[in-house]
Parts: sequence; structure tokens; C-alpha cells
Amino acid sequence: MHLDMPRLRLRRCPFLAGIFLMGAVAAGLSPAFAGTAQAAARQYSVDAEASQLRIRVLRAGPLSLLAHDHILVARGIKGRVSFNRDAPSASSGQLDVPVALLEVDDPKERVQEGFAGELTESNRAAVRNNMLATDQLNAAEYPRITLAVDRAEGELPHLRLQARVKIRDREQAISVPVTVSADSGTLTVSGEAELLQSAFGIQPYSSLLGAIAVQDSILVKFRIVARAD
Repeated sequence: MHLDMPRLRLRRCPFLAGIFLMGAVAAGLSPAFAGTAQAAARQYSVDAEASQLRIRVLRAGPLSLLAHDHILVARGIKGRVSFNRDAPSASSGQLDVPVALLEVDDPKERVQEGFAGELTESNRAAVRNNMLATDQLNAAEYPRITLAVDRAEGELPHLRLQARVKIRDREQAISVPVTVSADSGTLTVSGEAELLQSAFGIQPYSSLLGAIAVQDSILVKFRIVARAD
């Protein structure tokens, strides 16, 4: 991701993203019980307006005080969940994030994140353009970031999701602790995870021989809300 700084022009804006939905827990069910659980699964659709997915990209290097930390917010999240409260192992889910709708350094979001300083509109536009460029997310060729849950471990409400995230042409396995709640037709999964930009083929920004840079590690924080059909 790109840093903006006094007297230095924004260059790049790495991203990651990321993003987490629910899936299954409790392996080892008998075939008969598994079939009953699947039949009782309830179907949900992700509520994009109620859901939140935020990505923190922090500055690094000896001259990092000249730069800014960044916050990205995912908009237009889509997804489906098949969930059984009594047998989460019979559940499944997928998530889809439109790359073109990623929002960069909104002033209100920066305040919420506790980041100092406000970027100008021109700086925000430069960060966004670089983020979508071919050497970064390459939105023209890879318009979506996706997540698929393979399985989950643990017991409600605290699960650990084993999932796959695909960004550009790179897919990585992730293991994410989450908290799940399901009541009144609403399903919510929340948590956070650290990811590496380099794992998805994105080179963290660096200039002046590393004096100004961004950290390879980024923090993805999420609260995904889904409504029963």
C-alpha cells in the first residue's frame, strides 16, 4: 500500500484483504446424524450494509514519521451461508469482495481507527489508483477477492475456521479464530487475523533504500452479518 508523506508523492498501495465467513465445526459425525444436520441447515445471505471488513496497513522504516498508516474498508461484500446451529460441521460459506469498491482512508474511518492526520482527496485518489494497478491488485484482470471455508474446529461460540483466500492469481490457506452468534434470523461472525502481503505476490512498498516503507504484515478485522432467507 502506499504511503503519503510531506514532500514525497504517493507511490503504491498494497492490500490484502481479507475477510472471513463461517463454516463448520465438530468433525466425526456419523453419516445418519450428518444427513439430519444438513437437512436442518438454514440458508443466509450476507448483509453488505451491516457487515464490516477493515484492513490496517502500517508504516515502517527509519523515516516512517514522514508517512501515514492506512485503513482500507471493503464495500459491497456478497456471500452465502448454509448454517446449522446444532451441528456447525454441516455448514458451509463463501464470501466475495469487489476489488473496485475498496475504500481508502476515509476521514471518518481514520478517526475510528485512531490514525492521526487526514489525507487530501488527491492523495487518497493516488493511493486508490495505485492499489488497483496491474502490479498490485490488478482489478481489471482480477475483479474479486474470494474466501471459501473448508472446515471449522472448536465449539460455539468460539470456532477456528480453516479456509482459503484468493487474491489475484494466488490462493492461500488461512486459519482464523472467530466468534459466532446466531439468533432471530441473524448470523454474525467476527474476528481478526494477520496476513502477509508477500504471500499473495504483492511487494510491500519501500523507497529511499527502505527508509520509508510499509510492513509486510497487515491486520484484517471483520464482522460479517448474514440474514436468514
